Amino acid sequence: MKSNSSLSWEFGAIPMIEPEYLGGILATSSDIALLIDMDCTIHSVLLNSPNESYGDLSHWETHPLTKFLAPDSLPKLDKALKRLQGGETILYGLELNHKDNAKWKFPVRYNFHCLGTHNKILMLGRDLRGLSETQQRLVQAQLAVEKSNEERREFDAHFKMLMKHTTDPIAFINADSGTILDCNQALADMFGSKMDSLSGTKFQSRLVKSAEKRDFVERMSLAAQNNHSIVSQFECNAAAQDLELSCELYRTAGQKVLMCKVLTDTDVSTSDDTFISNLISVFHNSSDAMIFTDGQGKIHYTNERFLDLVNVGQKKDVIAHSLADFLGRGQIDLAVMLENVLKSGSVKTYATHLKSAFGSKIKVETSVSKNQASENALIAFILRETSSFEAAAPSKQGAAAPMPRDEGSAKDLVGNATLKEIVSETTDVIEKICIETALEMTNNNRAAAAEMLGLSRQSLYVKLSKFDI
Repeated sequence: MKSNSSLSWEFGAIPMIEPEYLGGILATSSDIALLIDMDCTIHSVLLNSPNESYGDLSHWETHPLTKFLAPDSLPKLDKALKRLQGGETILYGLELNHKDNAKWKFPVRYNFHCLGTHNKILMLGRDLRGLSETQQRLVQAQLAVEKSNEERREFDAHFKMLMKHTTDPIAFINADSGTILDCNQALADMFGSKMDSLSGTKFQSRLVKSAEKRDFVERMSLAAQNNHSIVSQFECNAAAQDLELSCELYRTAGQKVLMCKVLTDTDVSTSDDTFISNLISVFHNSSDAMIFTDGQGKIHYTNERFLDLVNVGQKKDVIAHSLADFLGRGQIDLAVMLENVLKSGSVKTYATHLKSAFGSKIKVETSVSKNQASENALIAFILRETSSFEAAAPSKQGAAAPMPRDEGSAKDLVGNATLKEIVSETTDVIEKICIETALEMTNNNRAAAAEMLGLSRQSLYVKLSKFDI
């Protein structure tokens, strides 16, 4: 038989629950279970055993429930009891805040169940501390976001006010593309445009001479790194005008930005700028490969000739890579050149070869120099392709004969020694010459020389002793 209530069990569907099991079922189905009467007197308290944060609540029994509730929960409990007295049997989701001698104060969501006899009420509660802590974290995160937005708006207001009242024309430019990211009204007035129309355009597009446009952003980056200004001719209000630019380079949001300031109140001197322009022209149009690296050999700038030698299509494929990736002996060559240039300031000639992207090798002679800047010091490498012709000294019979110290000494050995002995002597001479050359190239760095010759350091020491070097 079924009752009219959707909450009723079919008669006989479940067996009667024994009293010794009922307490465990109630405790595990809720975090806290209270048995009270209509006068709010607590008759029994059951706690879920894993929930030990409540402690022992046995002292609640025989006391009114109102004694252990926060003031804001008393009206809610009184309203719930009146509803139960009015005939409602089950109430869901009533949140009450408990307190217990200031030891703890946590919210609990209760379901109220009338037991039907002796006016007893069963309260099954779920601890809301986890939900409350999550809500508090969300509120704190929202407050942090709002504070960050307020600070950003405040910073934007300061920035816009500063840009508005700065009389010097200023532009913020992408250091890779030359695109104007932001500018002030003074710059817009100087170019006879609106600020909105300037943003997103190329700064170098305002140059009068088209030949300067390709390398102008690179010129500004070099000027920023070496703390000097540059002078160029711009189209200002439909007229050509020489402007002196002072640049500062910095990084933000993962990109390099140039802050460019137009020095309108200074006397423009073109002598230094002409010299710099000539240097940049030589750099780009030289028949020798030119590379600028930092102190660790990481490439910052290079010209087109170097790309030709290593068969690379674009500069971005070599920029930020180590020069050792393109040298024949890799890190050995680079370490030898860097060590010598840092000691003496320059290396006149260093013979090595380049590795192209297609696997071919090109013999080059390298000159290295270092600028004197205390910060952002760059090292310049000039690589010139050399001839690969090797002269061979034929013997009378037309076969190439190895020469020991000179051709005469080799001839003197014939007739006085066997061919095996002559070859052995010649091999020793060549081996000695190779070791001396490696030591000279590495500035007597024996570890580097051993690696260059493909020997272990111990083997090199044995040969040094053998040849009395």
